[in-house]
Amino acid sequence: MRLPPINIRNRNILVVTSIATKFILLFALGFRIDMWDYQNYYNAMQNIINGLAPWANGTMVYYPPLALVPMMISYLASLMGGFLFFVLSMWIILAICDIITTICIYYIGLKIYSERTAFIAALLYATAFSSAYYSLSKFDAFPLCVAMISILLTIYGEKIKGYCTSIAGFFIKDWPIILFPLFWIYNSRNTTLLKELKKNVLWIATGGAALFGTMYAAGYVGFFQYSNLIYCNTLVYTVFMYSQLVGIPNCLDFLILLFHVLAGIIILGSLYYFYKKPKSIGLLLKMSLVSIMALIFLFQYRSPQYEVWFMPIAALLLANDIRGIVIFVGVQILSFIEFPLAFYALYTNQQYTSPWALAFFTILFIAYGILLWQALKFNQSKDKDMVKQ
Repeated sequence: MRLPPINIRNRNILVVTSIATKFILLFALGFRIDMWDYQNYYNAMQNIINGLAPWANGTMVYYPPLALVPMMISYLASLMGGFLFFVLSMWIILAICDIITTICIYYIGLKIYSERTAFIAALLYATAFSSAYYSLSKFDAFPLCVAMISILLTIYGEKIKGYCTSIAGFFIKDWPIILFPLFWIYNSRNTTLLKELKKNVLWIATGGAALFGTMYAAGYVGFFQYSNLIYCNTLVYTVFMYSQLVGIPNCLDFLILLFHVLAGIIILGSLYYFYKKPKSIGLLLKMSLVSIMALIFLFQYRSPQYEVWFMPIAALLLANDIRGIVIFVGVQILSFIEFPLAFYALYTNQQYTSPWALAFFTILFIAYGILLWQALKFNQSKDKDMVKQ
């Protein structure tokens, strides 16, 4: 893959900014970072060392096998100094992942913008303090990095590597597989879906399915444990609470089913829309954003760090408009309030702890909706210094 030359000074600024954002957060929070997930990762590694499944003994680590790679590396580091060394090693690994994601945004931005605007998009993500917090307390920067690499590879013409990387992402944390059909449609822009299927998609998808089947047959199925959980920081639960207020009781199961169907319709609809329209990079990013947000917000289980899954794409689509930049920063503020600041104060996983919780989540989901709406208005021609592709 031949990447275009970039401004070395800009690249260095992005690297330093990504690291500095995390240090500023650490000092601002007095190093009080939620370590619940990290402790679970550590316990999962101890389970594996003892010949058990990662989720044994009540350990809540229900991830596909490749998710364990940074955890195992960090566990080996912890042999020299215990849990502290495990945390420090995870921080280093995930900081590197965040830097790679930031640079991917820069290179992807160069395909749709001038270098100046591509730099702004990358800088938006590098300074995204809510997303940065999750790289200090969760491992989601790792699958996100892999997903952004898959997008980068695809738009720079590396079809096979793009497909394979999105499948690798599935074996880290499921959701990057949603990019696979979008890549298929994008890569068929100069041919047909059927020809692309026969040439590339079929054998890669078959190989991925075979690996999944092998994993399933071997009993590595813990990641299905999340499917039936119901959390109160979801759009489904917010609508349910409003239904309670207007006197519609016992409709949560119906709402869950309705939202599942709606998610399927939106994701399939985004694929069809992409298929029917000119298959530009901008539209690939838009439909990726729609699909990922539908997956996150229309299910009854949502962890706050899921917002990092789409923030790099949002940064790309909002960077050429001052309103978009303001919306991006505003959503970051609300996301940071949701977690860690409002956790316990307004809600726990299963229930609201304050009468203000419903109002807050209403505002939060409206803000995410505004972000999506503004991103879908992305117009490459607004970038006055646009570089011709």
